Amino acid sequence: MQARLTELNENEILLYLGYRGQDYPAELEAQIRRCEEKVSAAAQPRLIWRRIPVDGAYFEALALEGKDIRELLSGCQEAVLMAVTLGQGIDRLLTRSSVSNMADAVIMDACASTAIENVADNFEQDLRREVEAEGAYLTDRFSPGYGDLPLSAQKQLCAALDTERKIGLSLSTSMLMIPGKSVSAIMGISDKPKALRKRGCESCSLFCSCMYRKEGRNCHGG
Repeated sequence: MQARLTELNENEILLYLGYRGQDYPAELEAQIRRCEEKVSAAAQPRLIWRRIPVDGAYFEALALEGKDIRELLSGCQEAVLMAVTLGQGIDRLLTRSSVSNMADAVIMDACASTAIENVADNFEQDLRREVEAEGAYLTDRFSPGYGDLPLSAQKQLCAALDTERKIGLSLSTSMLMIPGKSVSAIMGISDKPKALRKRGCESCSLFCSCMYRKEGRNCHGG
């Protein structure tokens, strides 16, 4: 299964830019298209993933904390660990743009955030088809830093997937991903369907106290 970056959803880009359905100038649309092309050209999406038994020693060694991840994996026989990244080229593009054209840099950042979610969504869809062909069901994905799963769980996931060696994805001392436009997550595989959770900051139990939201970011690569 390969990392896939497909056409970006312009509505998602606009959401990252703070638009919530209101009108926006035609020149902004043209600027978004131009920035989107640059982001797509610079992106080198990479993927690493692994299926492991939930009741095995390997999963227990991850020592994942929080009731949310236990709830997600309740009734699941396997867990899927995954990580995706757009690569260092995106970080370099954003750094250059922040010096030469700040307006473009802001839009490129929104495009890149949309792009990494696109890659993660495409993998989830591909895996869901594979799992359902086996007669099983896939939960939605849950990332460190979301709900009560601490951001420090990035360390266990990246170590388990050997992300630095396999896809060039490492962590800063504050557990943020390098390259910045990257996502790690966990999903469950069950023999019975489970209701999919709502996505987005508004449904997170840390919505009011989230340090990312206060900075205008999110914990999924935004």
